[in-house]
Amino acid sequence: MVRVLAIAASQDLNFTFSGFRSTNLSLDGLAELTSNGLLRLTNETYNRMGHAFYPNPVTFKNSINSTAFTFSTTFVFAIIPEYARFGGHGIAFVIAPTRGLPGALPNQNLGLFSNTNNGNQTNHVVAVELDTIYSTGFNDIDDNHVGIDINGLVSARSASAGYYSQLNGKLTNLTLISGHPMQVWIEYDGMEKQMNVTIAPIDVDKPSRPLFTLSRDLSPILKSSMYIGFSSSTGSVFASQYVLGWSFRMNGLAEALNISRLPKLPRVGPKKTSKFLTIGLPVLCLSLVLVAVSNPQTTHVVGTLGYLAPEHARTGKATTSTDVFAFGAFMLEVASGRRPIQPNEDIILVDWVFIRWLGGEILEARDPNLGTEYIAEEMELVLKLGLMCSHSEPAARPNMRQVVQFLEGDVPLPDISPLRLSASGLTFSHREGFDDFANSYPSSMDKAFAHSSSVAESLLSGGR
Repeated sequence: MVRVLAIAASQDLNFTFSGFRSTNLSLDGLAELTSNGLLRLTNETYNRMGHAFYPNPVTFKNSINSTAFTFSTTFVFAIIPEYARFGGHGIAFVIAPTRGLPGALPNQNLGLFSNTNNGNQTNHVVAVELDTIYSTGFNDIDDNHVGIDINGLVSARSASAGYYSQLNGKLTNLTLISGHPMQVWIEYDGMEKQMNVTIAPIDVDKPSRPLFTLSRDLSPILKSSMYIGFSSSTGSVFASQYVLGWSFRMNGLAEALNISRLPKLPRVGPKKTSKFLTIGLPVLCLSLVLVAVSNPQTTHVVGTLGYLAPEHARTGKATTSTDVFAFGAFMLEVASGRRPIQPNEDIILVDWVFIRWLGGEILEARDPNLGTEYIAEEMELVLKLGLMCSHSEPAARPNMRQVVQFLEGDVPLPDISPLRLSASGLTFSHREGFDDFANSYPSSMDKAFAHSSSVAESLLSGGR
């Protein structure tokens, strides 16, 4: 149902869409209107984007003094992810000089900007993003946040998704990819020069305290005539991203949406689970237990060649740092499907993975037997973390507590480059340590190579 309440002047635009069955929106990319009135911005298609704009331009600035008007909007959205824990990349409410955002890219760009114009002051774009993928290049705080973007994807202000309870004032966390409808309120005060952003489940009244406030005069950013709408994108994982209803008002508060009149979301079955997540990570946790119960005080070289840190091979002494190295080698083996040391090859696994990262193709190191049953961000995390744990310098490795935090997603992986890890001679080549070990124990070498992946193979038997 559509109600255009007043258009006495373009700056007084006021509309409420309780569903989109009869609306005249400007759509491009994957965006479509479903038969029951949902605005579906993306579907089960990888690396694509969708845009939906109100068809007519909106006057955002006073023609006399060029100051930005007060405006308010609210909408209900839902993101149904491909996997239970992963789906991308998110939705953004956007104010832009043109419809369709020509040249914009999908994936982490959210269909808003390209690699060449991201951050340019000439973009004149303001967006509020609901971001479901952690992108270190844009200084994201996590993979579940709300942010205000001005001319680029490094948010001027952001916060993890949540709302402040009316009962006790405490912050209640929300999961953007839960598949449940949520409502967003965006309110800009042209006199105070500040924007409030609020989000809550649809069965919760609008919280009196916004999630966050940005103090910023939008007058230099907005042009006199702008377009309003939504942008969304998918990447190596997808999500069906919907808008159920939308209300907007210039120079006043947007009319409240009647939740009972909004179209219903489609019924969906159980979400897929990544094959690597269900097989690989439980195995990693099991190996973590094995590492934790080992005796770090031993002075004997116990273990399998390929899991031994260079200093362990040289000194014969195990430490918590050598345990981290072994765990890193194990992660690389599970993720790549290769033994730590391949028989009849002159390169060890950690160097093999590192070379692919150095060439910008770290995902080429993944296990080909996984086919498409893996999540790119998850695979990249495990491979990079495996390399960090397998660093030739003990001081450069994370501790086991940090490893668990990285795997659980409690702490984001540091934004590192392969060049930084290999700087000042800190390369991943461990041949020196292994050669010392081989010269000291020549009679054991054939057995070591023959059983170099016995740990992983025994744990993964029947699983991969």
